[in-house]
Amino acid sequence: MRSASRLVDSAKYTEYYLMEVRADHFESIKSLLFNTSSWGPFCDVTLTLRQARQPDGGGWVRIDDYQCRQAFRHFINLLNRAVYGAAFRRHGKRLRVLPVLEKGEMSARALRSWEHDSCGRCHIHCAIELPAHFDAIALENLIRDCWAKVGWGYGQILVRDGADTGWIDYMLKGTQKSHFDGFVDCVIIDSLHNPIADA
Repeated sequence: MRSASRLVDSAKYTEYYLMEVRADHFESIKSLLFNTSSWGPFCDVTLTLRQARQPDGGGWVRIDDYQCRQAFRHFINLLNRAVYGAAFRRHGKRLRVLPVLEKGEMSARALRSWEHDSCGRCHIHCAIELPAHFDAIALENLIRDCWAKVGWGYGQILVRDGADTGWIDYMLKGTQKSHFDGFVDCVIIDSLHNPIADA
């Protein structure tokens, strides 16, 4: 009897230990990938996506995670090209950007009061560092122009300058990420660019 209860206790301890290790591991990933301590001023950006669209007059297609990620990748390539011109293509010059995908109602913090949407629309929160040769208004105009060229892009956009680590914490909140298997699944890794994190 004692050996059986010890096995159960040992299994519980192992499970608890693994959960702690995973939590610590995810926290260290978060702090590494989303470290903005070396950044200059940056903007918080919220981009919404269409629920469905009808490409080329065919049947309606509902958006999925893959299409969300592709839409953001297309957007950030357009934005990098608009900001850096040929240096983006020739020399790999890119904006620092931290993108996270969510699905669910967007809170008042993410949208202005007249833009609230309770239908569970997919949206992307990101932090984008201001390039040295742009002010926040010029960057916002470019963001709006580039997002308008994305087929899955929807008109609700919010860009605010003066973001800080509070915005990063908000992006990494656990809510509206329940349909992902884990934290890393909500991060748009192939579009994330944070050179200090890569070092």
